[in-house]
Amino acid sequence: MGKKSHSTDDKNKQNNHASKNMVQATGLKKIPPHKRNELNQLLDKILKVSSSVPESANVAKEWEAYQEIQKLLSKVKQLESDLLQPLASRSSAIDEFLLWLRNNNVEFDGLKIAEYPGLDLGIEAEKDFKEGDMMIAVPRSVMLTVENIQHSPFKELAKKDPLLVNMPNVALSLLLLLQRHDPKSFWKPYMNMLPQKYTTVLYFTPDEILQLKGSPAYEMALRQCRSIARQYAYFNKLFQRSGDEASTMLREVFTYEDYW
Repeated sequence: MGKKSHSTDDKNKQNNHASKNMVQATGLKKIPPHKRNELNQLLDKILKVSSSVPESANVAKEWEAYQEIQKLLSKVKQLESDLLQPLASRSSAIDEFLLWLRNNNVEFDGLKIAEYPGLDLGIEAEKDFKEGDMMIAVPRSVMLTVENIQHSPFKELAKKDPLLVNMPNVALSLLLLLQRHDPKSFWKPYMNMLPQKYTTVLYFTPDEILQLKGSPAYEMALRQCRSIARQYAYFNKLFQRSGDEASTMLREVFTYEDYW
């Protein structure tokens, strides 16, 4: 019995050490205990509101839930503001990304990354391509896929958590987030090239969401926002109470701004 207890203590120390190293490596601050308690209360409220809308609810109920969730998330963002990691411009990461591609046997001759005013970055051809010509060849070793989960800190959690088991796309998104917070990640040059914002309803303001009213997209947008808020609250609480490697690494750095 004493040997087992000693082994458990050693594992807990290792997990705490991993969590501390992650926070130090990313240069982030930890949320003080009193703010963590406040945040946990907000998470409980988000879970309650996001789970209280039945499938048969009309769109008015969805809108009410959306408004309440947005108010709660506004407070969440304030509490998590110190945890946000500043991101460099994508343009400044291009050279490192291209070198990483070449070093890992990605073929893209005749193409370059160009900046298009008002449209961010895109691919530009530097030569004429004929129909059927290969433009880009990416080896599987460079791809970040669900297969990588089994060789990552998420392998334990991905096997036992019901949501991750049934939604591998969500598991992959969390692996992406974990890699983004790891300064030694193999995929770091790729992470630095990812867009910082997308034109999806998750980034819409409430007024912009209302512009969809009267179309089928309106209710779908409200449900999508509610679903992501529920997932964020669920995983935040899961990482707080779980002792697996991934939870230990993410519990101090996981934020809504990162997840959505």
